Amino acid sequence: MKSFPKIVSASLLFGATFALALPQTGTFRDNRDGHTYRTVVIGSRTWMAENLAFNEKGSACYDNKNENCAKYGRLYNFEMANKACPSGWHLPENDEWKRFRTFIEDSDGKEAAWMSLKSRDKWDGSDRYGFDVVPAGKATDEFVELGVSAHFWSSTTEDGDAYGWHLEPPGDFRMEFDVSSNMYSVRCLKDY
Repeated sequence: MKSFPKIVSASLLFGATFALALPQTGTFRDNRDGHTYRTVVIGSRTWMAENLAFNEKGSACYDNKNENCAKYGRLYNFEMANKACPSGWHLPENDEWKRFRTFIEDSDGKEAAWMSLKSRDKWDGSDRYGFDVVPAGKATDEFVELGVSAHFWSSTTEDGDAYGWHLEPPGDFRMEFDVSSNMYSVRCLKDY
């Protein structure tokens, strides 16, 4: 009988630890078009847990196919991306993306972070944080890399061009200086 309380205590402790490990999720409804987005808290910030799908003028579906917008969200050039997030949300700047990456890599390690961010059902990842990165590809002079990579805009600029964040093989989540006419996905971050 003496071991029974220890078993109960261990079960309660394991249950509490498991509950704390689950991502804090929610939803946000965009009043502009009625689209509802999943949200997730990573670190102390609330992010959209799916790519933005708002039809900002000039944005595109991969290969100009509506079914790709439904599955992967829309693609935006840098100018569009800066206008696309709904009120109360914004396009993250480089420092916000860096804090996001640091949080994930400090928790999982650099190599494991790649798998932790990738979608479970649309890619081959674990989606440990509920951020659900999908391989939406990008558009430069043509649509490329659908099913292979994910690319997100940052609001940070330099000399007329901007920074993008890329999750692509061999397992890297990195920042690069990019041409502002490229078309990438957008993840909005909730304002403080």
